[in-house]
Amino acid sequence: MDRFYRFLLISTLLIGSAVFAVEAEKDEPTENYTKWQLPKAAKARFGKGGINAIQFSPDGTQIAVGSNIGLWLYDVQTAKEISMFPGMCQSIAFSPDGRFIASGGSKYTGGGRFRVKELQLWEITTNHRVPLTDDFPHASALRFSEDGKTLLSLGNWGDSIGRLDVETGQGNVKNIKERSWEVIKHRSTPEPYALTHDKFAVGGENGKIELWDTTTGKKLSTLSGHGGLLPPIEDRLAIQEDNHDQPFFLPDEGVHVLILEFSPDGTRLASGSKDKTVRLWDTATNNELAILRKHTGWTNVLAFSPDGKMLASGSTDKTILLWDTATAELIMKLTGHLNSIAALTFSPDGSTLASGSSDGTTRFWNTETGDLLPLHIIGHTQWVKAGSFFKDSSMLASVAFNGVITLWDMKTSQKTGLQTSGSRDLLSTLAFSPDGTKLASLGVKKGSICFEVGSGTEISTYESDPLIRLTDVSTGGELANLTNINLGAKGMVFSPDGKTVAFGGSGKIHLWNTETGSSLNISPLDGNVIHKKPNQTEGERALEFPQGMMFHNMVEISALGFSPDGKKLVSGTMGGRVQVWDAETGTELAPFFAGQDDAVKTEPGKISATYHDAITAVAFSPNGTLLAVGSYKRIRVLGSHKKTRLKEVVLRGVETLVFSPDSTVLLAGLRTGAINLWNLTTGNKLTTLDGHAGPVGTLVFSPDGKTLVSTGQDGIILLWDWDEAIK
Repeated sequence: MDRFYRFLLISTLLIGSAVFAVEAEKDEPTENYTKWQLPKAAKARFGKGGINAIQFSPDGTQIAVGSNIGLWLYDVQTAKEISMFPGMCQSIAFSPDGRFIASGGSKYTGGGRFRVKELQLWEITTNHRVPLTDDFPHASALRFSEDGKTLLSLGNWGDSIGRLDVETGQGNVKNIKERSWEVIKHRSTPEPYALTHDKFAVGGENGKIELWDTTTGKKLSTLSGHGGLLPPIEDRLAIQEDNHDQPFFLPDEGVHVLILEFSPDGTRLASGSKDKTVRLWDTATNNELAILRKHTGWTNVLAFSPDGKMLASGSTDKTILLWDTATAELIMKLTGHLNSIAALTFSPDGSTLASGSSDGTTRFWNTETGDLLPLHIIGHTQWVKAGSFFKDSSMLASVAFNGVITLWDMKTSQKTGLQTSGSRDLLSTLAFSPDGTKLASLGVKKGSICFEVGSGTEISTYESDPLIRLTDVSTGGELANLTNINLGAKGMVFSPDGKTVAFGGSGKIHLWNTETGSSLNISPLDGNVIHKKPNQTEGERALEFPQGMMFHNMVEISALGFSPDGKKLVSGTMGGRVQVWDAETGTELAPFFAGQDDAVKTEPGKISATYHDAITAVAFSPNGTLLAVGSYKRIRVLGSHKKTRLKEVVLRGVETLVFSPDSTVLLAGLRTGAINLWNLTTGNKLTTLDGHAGPVGTLVFSPDGKTLVSTGQDGIILLWDWDEAIK
């Protein structure tokens, strides 16, 4: 079929579905995807995981969306979900005949730092997973051979090349010694990869790009150009002080390579970076062919058209630019997404561009006119920050990283409302009131935010909103605000009566009465004065400063929790200190753990602070007799010896803690995505609930105690049957 008729067919399908698409945004599909591929003891899943990759099928009738929890396949004509292949998906490849689809992804193995990537191969029509040999490497990038018989994969961290026979599942692997962990010992996060038939590319934090041969495993060349020479840090800090309304610049601003993409024939390589440019390279000569400068944010997504004549670039500035690769001229600018662009792909004939964003949508564009086509896919929000039951057990409220509030009907799994808290970039900290009717939050005024694929964490530079806002969940209207004069807020929590919001900031605990507007400040302890630069802020602590500058290391509040009666407030710090306070007077009642002073290391031109065991979560039992304290290394339970046998558990990466309604079970949400349940009477571990692919954000029980809700940085909400969970 020639280009004209293919363009006519796809355009007709997309435009013809306009009425249906509008309705589809309001109503869920007849076949309820919230029940698909559920983990044991879960009864529903809201959300589909953030967008990591998208790809059209070879015939253009289907589109695959790779998310944090699985690979979703959609019908291009209707935007209906066809199927979901479970497992985190960061890269996608269709076989040329459209029979198979390959998915490369990763999963947490502990502590949030090290992840294992995995390769899956599926036969699309049967949903059958092709078994692979046990020793076949996990995949960072994927590519089918032209005849579709072989799947080429770039292994974990770019340290091996695998060639898989699609029919048999057998393959061979070539390990690349120079890319092994033993040789490199450190890899940046994220480290972008690109794969073509004879080469693969790796981008670094230093702005350099390495080209490697896929056959020999030998390094071919190093490309330099992104970022260039940065001005001295003294000059960058001086510039920042003179431009207070500009986002704060990290030390590697303008250097880090974020995305790489080979042209379809492999003769050119496109790269995007924090320097906000797109660069085109000749892969045979290593010459830089062009520098494309139009984005105002980091360039983090790229896609070539099938004929290689167009290049699409996406950015944290929320725009998409189409470029002519022959002339390096800008063809058009596409706008409409509310958050950073996360993925791009062209239809097989190049007439349509699909774009995925961290705002949760995939949109379709006519590449001839730049028109936004009416069809779009929804539900892929990148990060669900928190959830709360709204008034009773029949409704759930959730809030995403970008401030979008969603109300869910628990019986039908349908969305019943959609509001915004005012932020469209990032809510850095937030808390729901106990009844779910109010949301307190601190947002971002502006900046560049790029999510690390799969983990829900982000690399970012931004300026906080000067106000802490109180929002009506049902309407999205602002009820009150508090001027945030303390350079940030952390560990935000509501009192049980919903009247007071507590949060940490600048070495103090702040209690804000949202009804009267009054506030109380508590200073736990003075920090250590090390070297401080004049006008230095807390947020600049991690930077390297020239010798002689000064910096004040304040106590950093990392977790807060009220007792059930609201009379006590417990605080935890990054240094491991745990204290209990009178919530009305601010008087210290009991210092449970003294913690350790920060290990401050000073070198010429460099200052760093190391926390030994930061407190990450605190929680009182509903009956008020027990206090659970979670940190990076362990969980400790304080209270009567007659009430619990669980005194301390060595467990890394505790994100959140909650007690069961009857105070007999302690639940710990981990950075790995697991939820551990502990019997407080016997001290034994009951079970582990596995379902999240990223850190667990919040855990909350329904008012009737029958449902446990967990939210995750993987972009989903899981509803667990509590009776089934503790069987």
